[in-house]
Formats: sequence, structure tokens, C-alpha cells
Amino acid sequence: MNIDEEKKKIRKEIKRRRRELSSKTLSAIDKSLPEFISAIGDAELVKTIKNAKRIALYRAFDGEVPVDSLARFFMSKGINCCFPRISDDGMVFCDCQSLDDSEFEVSSLGIKEPAAAKAPVDPKDIDVVVLPALAYNEEGTRLGAGGGYYDRFIGGLGSKGPYLLGICYEFQICSDVPSDGHDISADFIAVIPEEEYAE
Repeated sequence: MNIDEEKKKIRKEIKRRRRELSSKTLSAIDKSLPEFISAIGDAELVKTIKNAKRIALYRAFDGEVPVDSLARFFMSKGINCCFPRISDDGMVFCDCQSLDDSEFEVSSLGIKEPAAAKAPVDPKDIDVVVLPALAYNEEGTRLGAGGGYYDRFIGGLGSKGPYLLGICYEFQICSDVPSDGHDISADFIAVIPEEEYAE
């Protein structure tokens, strides 16, 4: 089995596991996430978030870890929050003042993206990126959905890129996640333990 086939197999299994999570469970995870992240004692993570002026997040889709409450928490602290929009040229991030529907529009894939009228932010002004992912290995190597948008976006920023925070369910940690040279790695992975979503 080559790397692409291995990735495809892992993606299929993780998507299946995510889709088994009920809306009630996802809502509970979303609600508890700010406290969960705030309780992490990693010194670098704590310092980075405390000093961050702009944090990039995403709008959860297809069972991804929901981070809306985390975005609202950051916004309440005066941190600018930006979200991805896919374009012909790749991916850009745009600031949103709230999570109100007026700030977003639904893409052809069914994912909420910043409204087209919003101007992209300078990638160099993003201090932290909260990464969506399908899987990570223990070293932090990320397996995305396959489009390569985050790999290209982060890879294009060079060595002085933003701090990369992965948040995932315990079943998304896979020791056998294969990696290519362009796959990005998280600086820290916050793993939601199974008891938080076991039904």
C-alpha cells in the first residue's frame, strides 16, 4: 500500500468515526472547549495564546471538533479571529467580528466561510492557527482532508509562520499516519479524551 492509499484508508475510517458523534455530543464538546484549552498547562501554548492578537480558526463541518465557543471566548478577550475562505488561488483568512450568519456564507461544499466582501488579512499577522485535521501521529504530523490548502498556506509562510494548535478527538491520534515532505506538523495537540464523547 502506497502513502496515498494509506492516507485514503485513514481518512475514510476517521470520517466514519466522526459521523457517529451525535449533535448533542458535539454541542457539549463545543461548550466545554474554552475551559478545556484554558486548563492546559503547556508553558509555550499559554504564553502564545496570551500574547496573540489574531487567531485563525475554522467553522466545523462533518463532525470536526467544533470550535465556535472557543472563537467566542477569544473574541471576548479582544483577540481578532479570522476564518478560511477557499478561492481559486488557494486559501485566505478573513476577520469576522462575530459568528453571526451575516458574517458568513455557505460554500458549495456546505462549509461556512467569511462573506466574499471581506478583505483577506495578511498571513504574517496571524499568531495562532487552530488546525482542522483528520488525524495526527504522536509527533504532531497532520493528515488533512486531502485538498492541501493548509499545507500550502502554512508552507508558504516560511520558518516564521504562526503557532499551530491541533485540537482532536482521541481516536484521531494514529501512530501510522504517513507523511510527505509537505505535510505540516502541529506545535501542540490538545487531545479530547474518549470519555468526553463516548455515547
